[in-house]
Amino acid sequence: MKKYDEVQRFLIEKQPDHLQYSPARLQPIQAKPGNPSVDVPRLGQILQGVAVLNETIAIQSPEHWQNTVLRLDESVDAILPVSIPAYPTEVWNSHPQVLMERGLPVIFWSLLDYDEPDFWRWAARDMLHTLGVDVHLVRNRPEGIALLRALALKRFLRGNRMVVIGEQNFPWNAHAIGDRVTRQLGTEVIVRSLEDMRGRYTKFSAEDIQTVRETRLAHRYEAGGVRMEELDQAIRTYLAIRDILEEERALGFGVNCFGDLIIRGGRDTPCLAQLLLREEGYIASCDGDFIAMTGMILANFFLNKPAMMSNLYPVSYVGALTDHFGEPLSPGKEYPRSEWRNFARLAHCGYVGVVSPEMTPSGKTYLRSWGGTYEIKRDGRGCGVDGDLAGGEPITVISLASDMKRLMIAEARVAETTRHPHLPHCEASGLLEFRDLAGFEEAVSRDHVVVIYGDHQRDFEILAGVLGLEAKIF
Repeated sequence: MKKYDEVQRFLIEKQPDHLQYSPARLQPIQAKPGNPSVDVPRLGQILQGVAVLNETIAIQSPEHWQNTVLRLDESVDAILPVSIPAYPTEVWNSHPQVLMERGLPVIFWSLLDYDEPDFWRWAARDMLHTLGVDVHLVRNRPEGIALLRALALKRFLRGNRMVVIGEQNFPWNAHAIGDRVTRQLGTEVIVRSLEDMRGRYTKFSAEDIQTVRETRLAHRYEAGGVRMEELDQAIRTYLAIRDILEEERALGFGVNCFGDLIIRGGRDTPCLAQLLLREEGYIASCDGDFIAMTGMILANFFLNKPAMMSNLYPVSYVGALTDHFGEPLSPGKEYPRSEWRNFARLAHCGYVGVVSPEMTPSGKTYLRSWGGTYEIKRDGRGCGVDGDLAGGEPITVISLASDMKRLMIAEARVAETTRHPHLPHCEASGLLEFRDLAGFEEAVSRDHVVVIYGDHQRDFEILAGVLGLEAKIF
């Protein structure tokens, strides 16, 4: 039986260099001679592939301690203090100021034989935290690994970039608030025009398109009603966007479909491009929403798990759903109205959203004509993507605030994927059941949310702390 919370991102080949990042690097520093609280060689074996441990530096004097900390180079992500068990009289307690000056995180690792926190470092953590040091007392091995992955991701995000294509007229306006992402994470948001994307179409020949058909679509995708000329255009769109990403050395992209491409009559939609570029290691979001795209970066690069984004519609908003879909998409009889307060629909462009094949029960995503909306009718043009979510599976739903100060994290499950055969503009939607939908919807800043299989609340809480975000759990 498929374990969805264990499924990793599907990648077709070695990722481009700029999409890869190195493990966290720790500097073990032993406070004094004696039996150390952490067996550093053993820890290095445990953390293989997650972190690199430099050779331990044994401190000889307070002066040696201060010089050592100040001279650590920029490759070091955190200091790993090693001391003598049950004797909390270390040099970082007597001379903590240098830790404030250097500004590196400090990690007290859990006791390896017991996989529990090192009780004797509680007070040291409290004192260093009081002084403004970024200090962590690891509870257990899984949380320690999550912390190190978060530190590596933090370094990776600095100086990186993502691309949004199209006019900036949605509330996620890169010209207005893109700098919030840069301030908080160091990642730049680059704006390119639709004309820039479309101007590249002529670069790609019929042979280029046929190669993509034969090498990329054969096993994970199935044509199901899309016109062949529209599929060709979808491949051409993918190749053009990849060209831009390579040029910018960007992590990912989003196209402003409903604020630019679609409303001006275009149907060269990037749905298939999103799926194919995810397979190459890129991140992709709908409608040029770079805030949602940042959430997908956190899910994909931090957890190495597939994620999707879509519009979230609480089913209790009967009027809003009726105006948008022509009917309220109310749950079936097996879901009593008294329980609707925690149920929401997930839908975008006629289907559940851009669901990668590895997230579907069948292992396939179907290529159909673009689904349209109640307001913008489906007309057979464009290439949309149709994939189900696995019913009954636990999921984590996340949403970043536009000010990049809060990360909302919700526990939920997939109730079902519902088919709506009488609605050509909404053939399918996901029905999600939240633990606290009212609290989540009160806190989120957008209808776009990111969905990952499994319970990853604690993982994201740790990541939020490393990135300087407030984690709000629902």
